[in-house]
Amino acid sequence: MENLKKNTHEDIFTELESVLNFHSLKNSPILSKFLRYIVEETVNENQHFIKEYSIAINVLNRSADFNSNDDAVVRIHAGRLRRILNEYYLTIGQNNSLIIDIPKGCYIPKFIRKNNDREENALPIVLPHNNTNPIIAIFPFKSITTDQNLDLFSLMLCEELSAQLSLFDDLSVVGNFSSEMISKINQNIMEAAKSIGADFIITGNIQCNDKTIQIRVNLLNSKTGEFVMTKSFDHINIKDIHHIQNEITHSIVSEIGGYYGIIFKEIIKTSPSRITDNLSIWKGIYSYYKYQCDCTFENYWSAFRNLAEATKLHPNHATTWAMLGEFHLYGVVFAIDNDENTIEEAYRCVMKSLKIDPHCQQAWHSLTAINLFKKDPDACLYSAEQCIKINPNASGRISGVGCILIFAGYFDKGFPIMQNAIQKNPYSPWWINIGYCCYYLSKKEYKNAFLWAEKMDSEETFLDPLLKCATLSLINEDIKAKKYLSKLLVLMPEAPNKIHQILSSLILSEDLVTEIIEAVGRIELIQNT
Repeated sequence: MENLKKNTHEDIFTELESVLNFHSLKNSPILSKFLRYIVEETVNENQHFIKEYSIAINVLNRSADFNSNDDAVVRIHAGRLRRILNEYYLTIGQNNSLIIDIPKGCYIPKFIRKNNDREENALPIVLPHNNTNPIIAIFPFKSITTDQNLDLFSLMLCEELSAQLSLFDDLSVVGNFSSEMISKINQNIMEAAKSIGADFIITGNIQCNDKTIQIRVNLLNSKTGEFVMTKSFDHINIKDIHHIQNEITHSIVSEIGGYYGIIFKEIIKTSPSRITDNLSIWKGIYSYYKYQCDCTFENYWSAFRNLAEATKLHPNHATTWAMLGEFHLYGVVFAIDNDENTIEEAYRCVMKSLKIDPHCQQAWHSLTAINLFKKDPDACLYSAEQCIKINPNASGRISGVGCILIFAGYFDKGFPIMQNAIQKNPYSPWWINIGYCCYYLSKKEYKNAFLWAEKMDSEETFLDPLLKCATLSLINEDIKAKKYLSKLLVLMPEAPNKIHQILSSLILSEDLVTEIIEAVGRIELIQNT
């Protein structure tokens, strides 16, 4: 390995110890272990063994059945380690002659001499701070009971919360602090949060009584001092620490992150200036979210205009491009835009998003829908899997791709994905109700299908009266079904001629499309007799 030969082992280990003494790594035993492991393996010329699997087993204490396709934990920690190395070499390590770098796409470190290896691309790259994102500070949890193991568990829990929340592209996370900062936190957490510009604080306490461990997690709004959320976890069996840690992390993260999570709602409620100060991006994202919660044509056009404006003013913002692509599709679904080029325009927007950021989860979510409209179920399934892999705790997006898989005919794959996401966080796009309705229709559970159709509350779209009419017809509630058929014909007078074409663009199961149309057709015949 060429860059290893240029440096003595002594130089490399001296630099390693210097980096490990950096405050952000001293307070992170997991990342310290990660860095030491990959450096030592490389120096010992075992770099060919440095894979996701070996790091998961030897550093993160994962079991032998670890599968990197299902668990992104190594990639998450590697990303955090790269950011800390960038911070180190921009601050106290800026004059060091040797740099330890972990190139993106692999885990084998490079050892770069500033004098000899002036390769611009080899030096750490600083990611610009996205000031549109709310900032969350993960402060240390207090151990009420004096126990060294609880202190270690507290560190591990904060590490995992930081890592999982870092996966949300709409959040910025601060989770490692100097001893000076820890002292400030212990004195006054609100002042400490303000000193680093944090909008929210996650903290709590841990207590162990006999064989029971109790953990309380608090989310505070640092601007108002209010408790936004508090959750308690009690465990009798404290031997399986990793299981306890994962349960707490997934419960907290899925509830607070994403555009359907607590933090985004709290920002809108208590800090409206965040929207006006970053007008175009925030207006686009907020209006997207508003439409997903309240499906009206006014909200649709408002979101479409705001997202188009955001992409024009901020052409390198991946999420707004992906959202704009999704809104092009809504025009097809609701018969607003029948231009045959609309799906291609949606695809162009999403490809633009993925070119900016290949890991933009919103883009993979939108691409799943585009592949549905292209009638490509295999590509639809692949895009959904990529979306889930990026951040399985983003419950709003995950419920969305689960629903789209149902539309694509993957009833038994899509339903548990959608159901699990909804159980983590019940707030989701309005059209998730259509997914539930279609699933139960496919299973011939017509009463359940009607219950979900009834929840739609989207009277400006033809799908609302259509599915209510169809499901009521299937449970022989003909009088009520006639009422919704009348509403459908008011909304879409040309419905008898267009319904099959529009439904077939959204639902790939021809059997399901036929069942819905025949159920509505039966009511139409009754009404005309």
